Amino acid sequence: MDGERMYSLIEKLNFVRVSGTEEEQKAAEIIKAECESFSLEAAIDPFATQDGEVSETVLEVTAPYRKQYAAKAYRRSACFEGEAEVLYAEDGLEVNLIGVKDKIILLNNPVGKKNYEQLLKAAPAAVITGDGDLLDREEDSDLIRGMLRPVITDGFEGRLCAVGVRKKDLFEMIVKGASAMRLKVVSRDFENTSRNVTAFIKGSKYPDEIISFTGHMDSTEFSHGCYDNAAGSAALMELARYYTQNPPFRSMRFIWTGSEERGLLGSKHFVAENADEVKNTRLNINCDLAGSPAGHEFAIVTGPKELTAHIDMLMKEAGFAVETRTDTYSSDCIPFADAGVPAVSIGRFGAHGMSYIHSRNDVIDYVCPSALQKTAEVAFLFTERMDKAAAMPFERKIPDDIKKKVDEYLMKKGV
Repeated sequence: MDGERMYSLIEKLNFVRVSGTEEEQKAAEIIKAECESFSLEAAIDPFATQDGEVSETVLEVTAPYRKQYAAKAYRRSACFEGEAEVLYAEDGLEVNLIGVKDKIILLNNPVGKKNYEQLLKAAPAAVITGDGDLLDREEDSDLIRGMLRPVITDGFEGRLCAVGVRKKDLFEMIVKGASAMRLKVVSRDFENTSRNVTAFIKGSKYPDEIISFTGHMDSTEFSHGCYDNAAGSAALMELARYYTQNPPFRSMRFIWTGSEERGLLGSKHFVAENADEVKNTRLNINCDLAGSPAGHEFAIVTGPKELTAHIDMLMKEAGFAVETRTDTYSSDCIPFADAGVPAVSIGRFGAHGMSYIHSRNDVIDYVCPSALQKTAEVAFLFTERMDKAAAMPFERKIPDDIKKKVDEYLMKKGV
């Protein structure tokens, strides 16, 4: 595993790569070309996603004071234009939402799957939520645009109008007792195209047993996504390069996913469209977060506890300090686990205050080759042990307690 080579790939991907954009397409082409540079055939697999565009958001408090605030409506928000009474609804509990119909409400928390149905039934004119931190300085931060994803809105009639402002501005509205507001939101839904990049290496001894590898190549708005997750993409590339040159015993599927940041859409697409291959997949190895100089390695098993114990002993024997636990992990491992494939997410958590994700601060300055190489070596050690095993040392099974957590993560009905 070569940390300097990994860093070079991150340099090529050091730009904002949001789902469905030309930049995401550019990233896919870079990854495909990198595979082909060492004679691994790769393909770009496009898939449709639901998206939205907000062309105008105007928000002005009109009583008891007048002030216009910077605001961004959520993508796929309902349109709205008018003036309405304002109420502070705190966390949006049942009692908070009594009498909010046709009023604009201020909420502490963002709009998501857990509170969408309750808010929709309460029928406010609009919902205003805060983004960032109270102490953020405008020159050092960005107002991120949220999104009412289809997983949130599907199954409901109508659509909320949801708008984000900075936390400091939301705080000011609450403190000053904003009681009336003029709001205009112009929004439209549309279908977009994201893409995965995939490559396959046939096994020499157990070709019908597949190990899949995932790592997302997209980033969030404003973020160059070097730590999250050009670094994980580079780790996959190192593994792909090695096993192209050193054929594995088991077949290996490499998937650089798109639209992970929009709800794991790339991995969901792959699992849904490749059911026969997924049935033969014994293990998913997911690489998400790597390269932070200050931090520690992790291996989170979304699968059998005996696999967690196996990894823990393996890493200790090799002298790698790795946090191991059995749990869900918010990344592309989840759709595989949902399909019954045990998954292991391998990466490096940055130390608090010394690493950044989902912001303009996730740039190449805060990753380094030596840290990248360390994570790749952990992933390689585990991969090599699983690939060369006479028999996989764990069942292809998701324990009931983990399955319940996966169902909760995916917010399945009835869970």
